[in-house]
Amino acid sequence: MVRVTRRKNPAAPTEVHPLAMLRDLNVRMEWDEETESWVTFVPELNNISTFGRTQEEALDATTELVRGYLDSMQERRLRIPLSAAAIRRVREALA
Repeated sequence: MVRVTRRKNPAAPTEVHPLAMLRDLNVRMEWDEETESWVTFVPELNNISTFGRTQEEALDATTELVRGYLDSMQERRLRIPLSAAAIRRVREALA
């Protein structure tokens, strides 16, 4: 399940973003005062990280990062730290 900073509004972008629907990945998101941006980390994928000016931009960037990570690891024939079923679910959700 994705872990992001939740707002009280159930229609907030972080609540309906495709990453929020995944059970196979956790996304940690925190505010960085120095850069004035939201930073995300995906612990299950070697703690890959990216950022955005808004929470939604950060999640969109994370989506692209996850896709790129999976593609790169597969192309290089490196082990992805998820089961084949989890990789399939993530790819489908982020398609």
